[in-house]
Amino acid sequence: MAENENLRDWGDDPDIRKSIRNLELKLMGMVDSMSSGLKLEDEEEGDVAEPMRPIDDGNAYPCEFRHTHLPPEPELWPQRPLLLRPTPNTNTRVIGVRYASDSSDSYAPLPGAKMCMGCTLPINNGKEQPGKTLVVDFETNLFMGTAMIRIQDCKPVSVGGAIPEPTEEGYFDGKKRTFQAVVRGKFLEPGIPMSECITGQIFNKPAGSLPPRLVLAGAVKVISHLAPQLQAEFHGECPRFLSPLVSTAQSAHAKASDEPAAKYQGADATIEIAFEEPPTSSPESLLQVLPDASDYKKSPESHASRAKARKKAFDKSYAKKKKEPTFDTTTEYTFEFYQHLLDFSSETLSVDMGRPVGKHGLAKMLNGQPIKFMAAQQKVEDDGKKKKKTKKSAFDEMDWLWSFDIWHESLFKIASDAK
Repeated sequence: MAENENLRDWGDDPDIRKSIRNLELKLMGMVDSMSSGLKLEDEEEGDVAEPMRPIDDGNAYPCEFRHTHLPPEPELWPQRPLLLRPTPNTNTRVIGVRYASDSSDSYAPLPGAKMCMGCTLPINNGKEQPGKTLVVDFETNLFMGTAMIRIQDCKPVSVGGAIPEPTEEGYFDGKKRTFQAVVRGKFLEPGIPMSECITGQIFNKPAGSLPPRLVLAGAVKVISHLAPQLQAEFHGECPRFLSPLVSTAQSAHAKASDEPAAKYQGADATIEIAFEEPPTSSPESLLQVLPDASDYKKSPESHASRAKARKKAFDKSYAKKKKEPTFDTTTEYTFEFYQHLLDFSSETLSVDMGRPVGKHGLAKMLNGQPIKFMAAQQKVEDDGKKKKKTKKSAFDEMDWLWSFDIWHESLFKIASDAK
């Protein structure tokens, strides 16, 4: 759905913007009332509010911010200084939010949480009780699945005005990482080559203040050693840092199923448990779809070695732009990602470069643009070459599997000033 033309025409009129904010708060309050069982003024006795479901544009949640470059102001962020939302203009449609242990027929806004499924989604901090991790069921034109995101020290989601009791030991305890994201689901279109699917960061505006080119070149050289198929472009209209989906994930699983993607009911509660790369000889290993799968009969013992074998094999496939293997529409795929470099907990979003450099703020470098958790099929021409970039939008190159924006308050002011 295109952005509302009238909203764009209103510009920066403070009175109108204030009215929009008040409307947003009223809508949030209405949603909270429905979810907590309170009777609305026009509600008949005995009526029960049905769980919200997607409408034609893919999202039933009435929210002006769903289609805008800027999210709501930080004062409205329930997990301030962080906010998670579907990336506008990527066709990432939220079906509903639920606890991991609930079934997909349990969709309803969380009472008192001030969540709007169009522009405000929950982030977990790893200290949720078993089964109480919040997950997001979603779909795009190519993929239907469930996303679960954890960020260390993130403010917990308030439900019913109360903060849930945290566990004594959380997911991040004893781990160096600060971020984890898991997607589990099925592809809706058959025959999508694994070699065409990428993940990483892609931006729609030029970068801000960057380090000297010599420093950037050195950084790319180091990163490319770890990710040989990295697409890195710091300068220009549409900066990006992209790498192959299958070889970038820290763990990847493929679970056979007879259920077609259209009937997929979302991930079960195991999405919140710890993952390990399956043995390379296991039917759940993505290595088993390669022509030389027999080479992996003897599986390495460690998770890291098994993941390394997958990464190496699929980097080769990506480099050669092979049309096989492809994702199918009955297999349930799980992709896990985590990292330790980004620090979301400080006053400004920063990257921890370690000694002796330390932490470096990212807000100006990103030019106020949010970090993404995304994956897409990168469009290619018939000759196998990537489609040429246009100045209009970097997004034109992508058919999205999923995309979510992770905003930090330090990004908002820069983005707002540049509007």
